[in-house]
Amino acid sequence: NSPRHDDFLTSMTFISGEKRRWCDCDQCNMIPTDIREAISRHKRQQMITEPLVRSQDRVLIKREECIAVWKWTIPLNAEPLIDFGNNHSIIFVAHLPENVEVLSIGKGVTGSAEETSGRTKVDWKNGKAYLIPANGGKALGWVQQQTEETNAANKNKQFQPMIIYIIKVPLSEGKVHEIVSEGDSASDKNWVTTLFRILDQAIRSQLSLSKNNGEKGNDKFGTTINQGSSGIELREVHSLNIGDIMKRLESSKKL
Repeated sequence: NSPRHDDFLTSMTFISGEKRRWCDCDQCNMIPTDIREAISRHKRQQMITEPLVRSQDRVLIKREECIAVWKWTIPLNAEPLIDFGNNHSIIFVAHLPENVEVLSIGKGVTGSAEETSGRTKVDWKNGKAYLIPANGGKALGWVQQQTEETNAANKNKQFQPMIIYIIKVPLSEGKVHEIVSEGDSASDKNWVTTLFRILDQAIRSQLSLSKNNGEKGNDKFGTTINQGSSGIELREVHSLNIGDIMKRLESSKKL
């Protein structure tokens, strides 16, 4: 607490407080006032005119018995979050704004010209669930943007973010089927059991289709499941069940 020590601390930029509100550099008082004001105006104008770089958000809603439920919030034109397709998963589309289109990321470094030019349209619908088959660990991600037809007409419109839930099960289809087969009817109302059964039925159905088409399997994931960039739409009853489970998990999380 010596005067010399206090003088030293006062000279430090990061604690100078009100003395240097405009700038943290040691030379700010040497810059003429009119130049400082011009720089301030330029910085304020940049904040107003430069495009806002939005980001997507991912929150864990629930994890239980190997099942993890994630909520993704995807604003318009936001940089994509990246996931990986090591195992089968389910996506539930909780909210898809009107006059937007959803794109799946392309190959290459995210945000690069190669990746953005390779993005493909995803045909998702509100309230629908989709099986996203394992792809050997390749990157997955989605963005939403205005369609070309509505871009000009809705230039100043505020778009709500897209909300999806991703249900991840880090197990092979064989293990999922084994868990379901060993289950009992007394646990039918358990949300984990319900999701396991929906996933198992979706996988079994698609494997059957693939085998009927004479497709060969691979060592890691069994018979190949064909899919577009949208994944595979599940039955209406499964979408309704998953939507109800997501609402219940969100409600319990708020308690």
